[in-house]
Amino acid sequence: MSNWLFPLSGLFKSPLSGDVNQDYAPVTSWFSPQVRLNFAGDQEIESKVVSDVASYGKQLGVLTEAMLELAEGNRGEAVDRLKVLAEQIEQVKQQHQEKLEQRVRADLKTLQQQDPAAYKALIEEYR
Repeated sequence: MSNWLFPLSGLFKSPLSGDVNQDYAPVTSWFSPQVRLNFAGDQEIESKVVSDVASYGKQLGVLTEAMLELAEGNRGEAVDRLKVLAEQIEQVKQQHQEKLEQRVRADLKTLQQQDPAAYKALIEEYR
């Protein structure tokens, strides 16, 4: 604490009299760990499907219900839910493909502007 009687008192600190500021970032994954599995495919697509469409457990549940329904000779609501889930996953894949193409086009345009010789060599390499 600095006041008018001791103008330099703010520069010096006694032991145990420093600021008591602390970053507070609690660990919230103790009871719900984040599992990252990616045995095949694109991790970005997998992550988007799990976060936006359905978790692995939800996907497995819908698949199991549809298989049991078909095994009993029925074709009803569970099979329809599986079709909807498959369509949503296909949409995520299509969006990913479109974004990838846009990034590649933008990167090629940047390369063409910044290094025309390297751009020409790259295009010739892939002809």
